Amino acid sequence: MMICMLANTAYAANVPKEETPDYKVAFYAFDCFNMQDKNGMRYGYGYEMMQNLSKYMQCTFSYVGYDKTANECVDMLRNGELDIYTAARSTPERQSEFAISKHLSITATTCMNVKVGNDKVVEGDYSTYNGLRIGLLAKHTYNPQFLEWAESKGFTYEIKYYETQTELSKALIDNEIDAIVNSYICTPEDERIIENFGQTPYYIMARKEDQALIDKIDDAIDRMNVENPNWRVDLYNRYYGTQNASIEFTNDEQALLDKLIADGTVITAVMNPDRKPYSFFDNGTASGIDAEIFIATAEKLGLKYEIMPVASRQEYMDIILNGKADIWIDSECDYIDDNQFKYKFTDPYLTSSVSVLRSRGASGKIKKIAVLDNNVDVKEILSSNWPDVEIVSVTSTDRCIQQIVSGKVDGALLPTYTAQRLARDDVQNRLRVDIVPGVEFDLCMGINANVDYNFYGIWSKTLSLVSADIRSEIVQSYVEEASTTTPIEYLFDHPTVFIIIVAVVLLIIFLIVLYFQSVKSKNIQTEISKKLAVALNDAEVATEAKNEFFSKMSHDIRTPLNVVLGMTQIAQKYKNDMPRLSEALDSITSEGNYLLVLINSILDVNQLEHGHMELVNTPFNVTECVRQSTDILKPLADKKEQKLNVKYNCDNFVVIGDSNRFSQIIINIVSNAIKYTEDGGTINVSLECSPDLRCKFICKDNGIGMTEDFVSHITEDYVRAEDSRVSKIQGTGLGMSVVKGFTELMNGTLSIKSKLGEGSTFVVEIPFMQATKEQIEDILNPAENETDIYEKFTGKKVLLVEDNELNAEIATELLQSIGLTVDWAENGAIAVDRFNNSKPDEYFAIFMDMQMPVMDGVEATKTIRNSNQPDNGIPIFAMTANTFASDRKRCRDAGMNGYIAKPINVEVIVTTLNEGTKDEDKKHK
Repeated sequence: MMICMLANTAYAANVPKEETPDYKVAFYAFDCFNMQDKNGMRYGYGYEMMQNLSKYMQCTFSYVGYDKTANECVDMLRNGELDIYTAARSTPERQSEFAISKHLSITATTCMNVKVGNDKVVEGDYSTYNGLRIGLLAKHTYNPQFLEWAESKGFTYEIKYYETQTELSKALIDNEIDAIVNSYICTPEDERIIENFGQTPYYIMARKEDQALIDKIDDAIDRMNVENPNWRVDLYNRYYGTQNASIEFTNDEQALLDKLIADGTVITAVMNPDRKPYSFFDNGTASGIDAEIFIATAEKLGLKYEIMPVASRQEYMDIILNGKADIWIDSECDYIDDNQFKYKFTDPYLTSSVSVLRSRGASGKIKKIAVLDNNVDVKEILSSNWPDVEIVSVTSTDRCIQQIVSGKVDGALLPTYTAQRLARDDVQNRLRVDIVPGVEFDLCMGINANVDYNFYGIWSKTLSLVSADIRSEIVQSYVEEASTTTPIEYLFDHPTVFIIIVAVVLLIIFLIVLYFQSVKSKNIQTEISKKLAVALNDAEVATEAKNEFFSKMSHDIRTPLNVVLGMTQIAQKYKNDMPRLSEALDSITSEGNYLLVLINSILDVNQLEHGHMELVNTPFNVTECVRQSTDILKPLADKKEQKLNVKYNCDNFVVIGDSNRFSQIIINIVSNAIKYTEDGGTINVSLECSPDLRCKFICKDNGIGMTEDFVSHITEDYVRAEDSRVSKIQGTGLGMSVVKGFTELMNGTLSIKSKLGEGSTFVVEIPFMQATKEQIEDILNPAENETDIYEKFTGKKVLLVEDNELNAEIATELLQSIGLTVDWAENGAIAVDRFNNSKPDEYFAIFMDMQMPVMDGVEATKTIRNSNQPDNGIPIFAMTANTFASDRKRCRDAGMNGYIAKPINVEVIVTTLNEGTKDEDKKHK
């Protein structure tokens, strides 16, 4: 291989550069065609089309005029402020003034529409058109033709003119008019077509003196058509959505289809056997792009089918001319002789370019060219583009290659994909493909004129839907564009390199075989032994870890559950004895909180291990966080008559960080100190803050202490000291694992010092981020006190979306306790319906569960955000038991403003609601 590399050594040179002009493109706002988001990001059918064209042109595009109208952009083009206009009708007036591309950019349909639900107007029954109030655009070019058509149909009508598309559509929605006549790229979902007047193509346009620019654009479109012939369909489906997503048959068509299926009728079809990859037979099986589209259409209809096996083009043509097939799969739409072929032809299902297959070293003008027998479309192309070329008819593609290689013809005119496949399949790399610019042909299917005419409607409608859905996928599977020389082609062109590579490979193989033979036995034995040992050890460790985990969890869950269930029975027994009842409820609350801590610890450890934990960094007062965290634990210390001393070297130290995770670290460490310090002991807690925003939390106790060996394992999951004094103390063995995980997640450090019988010292040091002056002021001097916050909510109406009745009852009670009025919806679908039927700003906020039947919370939130309600930006808060980071992300991505984890409490609700409605407060001030 080194020899090969040395033989082909080349020195790098700078990539050649050319002058690259920048053209200004009209980018007026046009729904789905030219669009721009609030951040200035552009997208749309027209924008993406021009960006794709720029890949095939030595130029760049700038987009101008988003604040202009289409007519204003035409004036800007006329005045030289723009270079390109991307969607123009080709009228005689414009052809005389501007240069217009020969390729269309997009197509619009002119039609007369009524509102969906207007069943009084029946399509084609002109007696139901009488008295229609019809809206037209004042400057629409189709108006004269429409008025002439209306007069010819003899119905009475009233015309109203409007200046803009928006005014016209609004008039139909508001029932000012009964119908509208307009041109559509995509028909609105709330309108129904009753008359279709045909399609209008739109083209790319430039000034007359910029004809060379239009020629370059046409050339770029030619190249795009070859590499992705369905790019227009792909863009249309991306931005306008696939039309005709469902098939509607007439009653007669449906009856015929049902009969064909019931009778087991076999649909016979025929296709060209020699046009790979479009159509060919592979070991007797019909294959190719055309064949797969036919098969998919038949299967969509549920019909049986047979593609008749033919061995030659002549046999194929005989079947067509004699009408022996029900369907002609691959007829050329542009060159059909209705007198010769007695078939009814569908709309095109595939468009292809045309290429000349030539010898790789061929040059000069083409004088003699080969075409396949009976290939009418190719002969028509030749007569139109090269009338002086001598045509040589051949019977197969193999004969084409023989004629080219032997020099008897200068080339063969073939469909591009066929030419490319033949060139790639030639392992000697003797052929090349030259695309014929601007020449395309369409493929459609022919339905035998003698079959029931309803079958044409059934097949053509289904073919249109199927081809739009799967055409690109099928073409991609058969056509592999090769932009570089294949290794085999390279070796045929460089035989010396081939010889060197073979020699080097043989030498390497010999050395490898020699080496492996000498060590094979030893390595195999060693490897087997290692694998067995590792597998055995892994199995033992996994089994031990699983057994230990379930054993600990069984104990730690059943113990508080026993208290909860037992105290529930005691509470029921002594429901009239208030002291005993209160004591039982306190125990239930205490053990319930312990269960919550246990579950949260397990989930936290799991998320930390899998890297799914996220920090929520907000401004907070570190001093106040330590004070509140230790105040929570003060009753536990008082119960054991312990001294819990807290001191700070800083007061009101405001930083940015995750206050909840920092509080968990403090609570876990201090609660451990309380647990493992004897009654009457002392626990000293201190906070040291430095100017570089590093905060050091220190907890020192005179408790039972730990051995050096246990200190080294204390942060591992489910680890507790083997000590009779410890076994009686409730704990999960997860607290310090969580502390370590959160500390590292916050880029901090944890150090532990302990001596058995004397006590322990835990030091956590965490770097925080700088808060702004405004954030510090907001934390130290909040604008509202708790009373103001509660008063703000009094009388406000909220929508509670919860499928569990008990959870709904609890949430309703807590929400009502802060003055809110609650409207309960049992699932997301009901919530969406109530919101859509509510008055603007009727609801102050929405509390949304995530997992619900019919429609979940995420889908309901997205639907509300995309609704037409003026208050669709209403604050929405998740109220759910789904607490993983991925769940929180799904809520944020759906558009929720906050997150409340179950079990819920009033303080969290108030804090979340107050934070999430700040913008609403500002809006109403």
